[in-house]
Amino acid sequence: MSTRSRYLDLTVDELLAELASPSPVPGAGFAAALSVSMGAAIVSMAARLSPEWPEGRGSAAQAETLRKRVMDLAARNAEAYAEALAALGGKEEKYRTRDETMSDALARAADVPLQIGDAATTVAALAAEVAENGEPRHCADCAVAAALALAGARSAATLVEVNLATTGEDPRVKAARDQIDAAAASLDQALSAVA
Repeated sequence: MSTRSRYLDLTVDELLAELASPSPVPGAGFAAALSVSMGAAIVSMAARLSPEWPEGRGSAAQAETLRKRVMDLAARNAEAYAEALAALGGKEEKYRTRDETMSDALARAADVPLQIGDAATTVAALAAEVAENGEPRHCADCAVAAALALAGARSAATLVEVNLATTGEDPRVKAARDQIDAAAASLDQALSAVA
């Protein structure tokens, strides 16, 4: 059974049980992506409920595309994490030394959370746009969507830092931190529309 069908076709309760299980996969990266995807779903709903806003349909479509993309990233993250765990356990022989195997696997495991963080910044920015231009009664929904995206960006950044095991000098770590800042600014923007 593929990772995609194993996790993405579960009910919410079954998925939470998988996350709570003693298995390290699907893991925190999957949960980070799920947070971002939920934010995108809320943005889609708020944009659809803004019929007077000419760009509402386009924003809803963009949010739906993001939601699906991030769930694909969730499945890819679970796969990359499982590969990293296998390399750390010495089960992968693709490289000449175990150190190369671990280093390469962890670098690959950092790539998907970085993509999740990138999607999070886009979801948060879209949430702020819908909050400012859409139906005013859904501004709070958009602020929650941006907060979920920010939580996903922060979570993803943590995984990038841990997987790369670096100081803050790696450009991917800086990119992940920049994603947090961008998502936080969009949350502030969405919250200002609520006030």
